[in-house]
Amino acid sequence: MMVSLSIICVVMLMAEKLCDSFQTSRNHKLPSCRSNSLNPNNHRDISLAAGLFGKKAEEPSSSPSSTADVSTSTQVFSIPVQSIKPGGLRFALGLHLIGLQNTPDKGSWQANQASDTVLDMRFRDGSAMFSISLGDEGISVSRYGQPSLPYLLQESVILHSVLDEINSLANEGDIEEENRLLKLLDLDSIEEVRSTLPARKA
Repeated sequence: MMVSLSIICVVMLMAEKLCDSFQTSRNHKLPSCRSNSLNPNNHRDISLAAGLFGKKAEEPSSSPSSTADVSTSTQVFSIPVQSIKPGGLRFALGLHLIGLQNTPDKGSWQANQASDTVLDMRFRDGSAMFSISLGDEGISVSRYGQPSLPYLLQESVILHSVLDEINSLANEGDIEEENRLLKLLDLDSIEEVRSTLPARKA
Protein backbone atom coordinates (compact mmCIF):
# COMPACT_ATOMS: atom_id res chain seq x y z
CA MET A 1 0.00 0.00 0.00
CA MET A 2 2.83 2.39 0.95
CA VAL A 3 4.71 1.54 -2.28
CA SER A 4 1.52 2.09 -4.29
CA LEU A 5 0.97 5.52 -2.73
CA SER A 6 4.60 6.45 -3.44
CA ILE A 7 4.14 5.53 -7.10
CA ILE A 8 0.93 7.59 -7.23
CA CYS A 9 2.80 10.56 -5.73
CA VAL A 10 5.55 10.31 -8.37
CA VAL A 11 2.90 10.23 -11.13
CA MET A 12 1.13 13.24 -9.61
CA LEU A 13 4.40 15.21 -9.44
CA MET A 14 5.00 14.44 -13.12
CA ALA A 15 1.44 15.55 -13.81
CA GLU A 16 2.09 18.79 -11.92
CA LYS A 17 4.95 19.65 -14.28
CA LEU A 18 2.86 18.65 -17.31
CA CYS A 19 -0.16 20.62 -16.18
CA ASP A 20 1.91 23.72 -15.43
CA SER A 21 2.99 23.85 -19.07
CA PHE A 22 -0.65 24.25 -20.09
CA GLN A 23 -1.52 26.93 -17.53
CA THR A 24 -1.99 30.42 -18.88
CA SER A 25 -2.57 32.09 -15.55
CA ARG A 26 -0.45 31.89 -12.40
CA ASN A 27 -2.99 33.49 -10.04
CA HIS A 28 -4.49 30.74 -7.91
CA LYS A 29 -6.56 32.80 -5.46
CA LEU A 30 -9.96 31.34 -4.78
CA PRO A 31 -12.44 32.83 -7.27
CA SER A 32 -15.22 34.91 -5.77
CA CYS A 33 -17.66 34.48 -8.67
CA ARG A 34 -18.30 31.64 -11.08
CA SER A 35 -21.35 32.93 -12.93
CA ASN A 36 -19.50 33.61 -16.20
CA SER A 37 -17.43 30.44 -16.30
CA LEU A 38 -20.40 28.25 -15.37
CA ASN A 39 -22.82 29.72 -17.90
CA PRO A 40 -24.00 26.87 -20.15
CA ASN A 41 -23.41 29.15 -23.14
CA ASN A 42 -19.77 29.69 -22.20
CA HIS A 43 -17.79 27.16 -24.22
CA ARG A 44 -14.66 27.28 -22.10
CA ASP A 45 -15.96 24.36 -20.03
CA ILE A 46 -13.88 21.32 -20.96
CA SER A 47 -14.61 17.63 -20.85
CA LEU A 48 -12.67 16.68 -17.75
CA ALA A 49 -10.89 13.74 -19.32
CA ALA A 50 -9.74 16.00 -22.17
CA GLY A 51 -8.79 18.88 -19.90
CA LEU A 52 -6.61 16.76 -17.64
CA PHE A 53 -4.41 15.91 -20.58
CA GLY A 54 -4.26 19.39 -22.07
CA LYS A 55 -6.62 18.88 -25.00
CA LYS A 56 -8.55 21.77 -26.48
CA ALA A 57 -12.10 22.34 -25.37
CA GLU A 58 -14.77 21.08 -27.70
CA GLU A 59 -18.26 22.46 -28.26
CA PRO A 60 -20.26 21.03 -25.33
CA SER A 61 -23.37 19.03 -26.07
CA SER A 62 -26.61 20.14 -24.48
CA SER A 63 -27.76 18.06 -21.52
CA PRO A 64 -30.08 18.43 -18.53
CA SER A 65 -27.01 18.68 -16.27
CA SER A 66 -26.15 22.12 -17.68
CA THR A 67 -29.36 23.81 -16.55
CA ALA A 68 -28.46 24.59 -12.92
CA ASP A 69 -29.07 28.20 -11.90
CA VAL A 70 -25.48 29.38 -11.40
CA SER A 71 -26.61 32.74 -10.01
CA THR A 72 -27.52 30.99 -6.75
CA SER A 73 -24.44 29.82 -4.87
CA THR A 74 -23.60 28.48 -1.42
CA GLN A 75 -20.19 27.66 -0.02
CA VAL A 76 -20.28 24.08 1.20
CA PHE A 77 -16.86 24.08 2.86
CA SER A 78 -13.28 25.25 2.58
CA ILE A 79 -10.03 23.64 3.70
CA PRO A 80 -7.09 26.00 4.38
CA VAL A 81 -3.64 24.84 3.28
CA GLN A 82 -0.03 25.78 3.95
CA SER A 83 1.04 24.83 0.45
CA ILE A 84 -0.54 23.38 -2.67
CA LYS A 85 0.53 22.12 -6.09
CA PRO A 86 -2.58 23.11 -8.07
CA GLY A 87 -1.73 21.39 -11.34
CA GLY A 88 -0.98 18.00 -9.80
CA LEU A 89 -3.86 18.27 -7.33
CA ARG A 90 -6.29 19.15 -10.13
CA PHE A 91 -5.07 16.09 -12.00
CA ALA A 92 -5.50 13.79 -8.97
CA LEU A 93 -8.93 15.10 -7.98
CA GLY A 94 -10.02 15.16 -11.62
CA LEU A 95 -9.26 11.46 -12.01
CA HIS A 96 -11.13 10.81 -8.77
CA LEU A 97 -14.21 12.71 -9.99
CA ILE A 98 -14.17 10.84 -13.29
CA GLY A 99 -14.30 7.62 -11.30
CA LEU A 100 -17.37 8.88 -9.41
CA GLN A 101 -19.47 9.91 -12.41
CA ASN A 102 -21.50 6.68 -12.32
CA THR A 103 -22.25 6.86 -8.58
CA PRO A 104 -24.78 5.58 -7.61
CA ASP A 105 -25.62 4.54 -11.18
CA LYS A 106 -24.57 5.26 -14.75
CA GLY A 107 -24.81 8.89 -15.83
CA SER A 108 -25.56 10.28 -12.37
CA TRP A 109 -22.85 12.94 -12.61
CA GLN A 110 -20.92 14.80 -15.27
CA ALA A 111 -17.42 15.99 -14.41
CA ASN A 112 -16.05 19.06 -16.19
CA GLN A 113 -12.97 21.24 -15.98
CA ALA A 114 -14.08 24.88 -15.86
CA SER A 115 -10.54 26.30 -15.65
CA ASP A 116 -6.99 25.37 -14.65
CA THR A 117 -8.01 25.55 -10.99
CA VAL A 118 -11.73 24.71 -10.99
CA LEU A 119 -13.45 21.34 -11.37
CA ASP A 120 -17.23 21.04 -11.73
CA MET A 121 -19.53 18.14 -10.91
CA ARG A 122 -23.03 18.42 -12.39
CA PHE A 123 -25.96 16.25 -11.34
CA ARG A 124 -28.18 14.55 -13.90
CA ASP A 125 -31.46 16.18 -12.80
CA GLY A 126 -30.09 19.65 -13.62
CA SER A 127 -31.14 21.10 -10.26
CA ALA A 128 -27.65 21.91 -9.01
CA MET A 129 -23.90 21.31 -9.29
CA PHE A 130 -20.82 21.82 -7.16
CA SER A 131 -17.38 23.18 -7.94
CA ILE A 132 -14.00 22.46 -6.39
CA SER A 133 -11.71 25.51 -6.53
CA LEU A 134 -7.97 25.19 -5.88
CA GLY A 135 -6.21 28.32 -4.63
CA ASP A 136 -3.04 29.35 -2.83
CA GLU A 137 -5.00 29.66 0.40
CA GLY A 138 -6.95 26.42 0.21
CA ILE A 139 -9.56 24.19 -1.38
CA SER A 140 -13.09 25.55 -1.61
CA VAL A 141 -16.29 23.70 -2.55
CA SER A 142 -19.35 25.70 -3.63
CA ARG A 143 -22.83 24.61 -4.68
CA TYR A 144 -24.75 26.31 -7.49
CA GLY A 145 -28.45 26.08 -8.27
CA GLN A 146 -31.54 25.00 -6.34
CA PRO A 147 -30.73 21.45 -5.27
CA SER A 148 -33.33 18.72 -5.27
CA LEU A 149 -33.47 16.17 -2.44
CA PRO A 150 -31.86 13.47 -4.64
CA TYR A 151 -29.06 15.92 -5.45
CA LEU A 152 -28.37 16.68 -1.78
CA LEU A 153 -28.29 13.00 -0.87
CA GLN A 154 -25.85 12.14 -3.65
CA GLU A 155 -23.72 15.28 -3.21
CA SER A 156 -22.96 14.16 0.34
CA VAL A 157 -21.80 10.75 -0.90
CA ILE A 158 -19.49 12.32 -3.49
CA LEU A 159 -18.04 14.92 -1.11
CA HIS A 160 -17.24 12.33 1.56
CA SER A 161 -15.29 10.48 -1.12
CA VAL A 162 -13.52 13.68 -2.20
CA LEU A 163 -12.52 14.31 1.43
CA ASP A 164 -11.14 10.77 1.61
CA GLU A 165 -9.01 11.48 -1.45
CA ILE A 166 -7.76 14.82 -0.11
CA ASN A 167 -6.85 13.15 3.20
CA SER A 168 -5.00 10.40 1.36
CA LEU A 169 -3.00 12.88 -0.72
CA ALA A 170 -2.20 15.05 2.31
CA ASN A 171 -1.46 12.46 4.97
CA GLU A 172 -1.15 8.86 3.85
CA GLY A 173 1.79 6.88 2.54
CA ASP A 174 5.55 7.13 2.91
CA ILE A 175 5.94 10.40 1.00
CA GLU A 176 8.26 13.28 1.82
CA GLU A 177 6.30 16.34 2.95
CA GLU A 178 7.77 18.58 0.26
CA ASN A 179 6.66 16.12 -2.42
CA ARG A 180 3.00 16.06 -1.38
CA LEU A 181 0.41 17.80 -3.53
CA LEU A 182 -0.86 19.74 -0.53
CA LYS A 183 -0.01 20.46 3.09
CA LEU A 184 -2.91 21.21 5.40
CA LEU A 185 -2.86 24.24 7.66
CA ASP A 186 -4.80 22.32 10.31
CA LEU A 187 -4.49 18.52 10.52
CA ASP A 188 -8.03 18.29 11.89
CA SER A 189 -9.61 20.39 9.15
CA ILE A 190 -10.81 17.47 7.03
CA GLU A 191 -12.69 15.84 9.89
CA GLU A 192 -14.10 19.21 10.93
CA VAL A 193 -15.43 19.70 7.42
CA ARG A 194 -16.73 16.14 7.29
CA SER A 195 -18.80 16.77 10.44
CA THR A 196 -20.74 19.49 8.59
CA LEU A 197 -21.91 17.05 5.90
CA PRO A 198 -24.82 14.61 6.25
CA ALA A 199 -23.54 11.41 7.82
CA ARG A 200 -22.06 8.86 5.48
CA LYS A 201 -23.96 5.58 5.18
CA ALA A 202 -22.39 2.81 7.25
